[in-house]
Amino acid sequence: MVKRILLVGSALLVAIAFAQTAYRLVINGRAATGSAIVVKGETYVPLKALQAAGVKVTTSGGSLSLTFPAAAGGANQVAAVEGRLNEWLFNGIWRLRVLSVAPSADSSGWDVKVEVRNGTKEDALSISGTGYDGLKLVFGDGKMLETSGAGDISSHSFPQGGAEIFTLNFPDENLASHKPEKLLLLIKPDADLVKYLRDRMKIGYTVPDPSFRVNIGS
Repeated sequence: MVKRILLVGSALLVAIAFAQTAYRLVINGRAATGSAIVVKGETYVPLKALQAAGVKVTTSGGSLSLTFPAAAGGANQVAAVEGRLNEWLFNGIWRLRVLSVAPSADSSGWDVKVEVRNGTKEDALSISGTGYDGLKLVFGDGKMLETSGAGDISSHSFPQGGAEIFTLNFPDENLASHKPEKLLLLIKPDADLVKYLRDRMKIGYTVPDPSFRVNIGS
């Protein structure tokens, strides 16, 4: 057994030595320990990183089994494109990043500054025309806030490659007692809209769920 462990350890050291690229690991929008490495075009992720993401790992005989957690329900648990503050996210049509989150100057709520970019070659494109389904600020206790400025971002017409920065205010009577953890931009195109975007506009989402979930908590 000791000899086998030494051999496995040696193989791992050789793989690391010949790694062509190393990536910083981010799990569910948060930095994780360790790195992902690329060896001969294949990307390898440490097993402990998968475990940190909720994957159950078991060994039996000569097999190693991975069991991925089922997606949890709830409005803030959508299977979305996920990232963190100041990170560009892309769903095949829209690019999004959250620039800042801070209490509003009059302490009436939260000001969230976001940048949205049209990632296609289509002109006069709006999020409302591509399946917009809501914009929410989410807290750790499950509370969600909405903004009166949702229409500003959803109905804005973006030219080809065009970008716009929006400052959205989310009124909050409990400003001093908690901080937001996530911003959700929900996008839910139906089958007819997906077909229209693909066949008539020659654009389409490249992920199963094109919604955005941005982790903004510290």
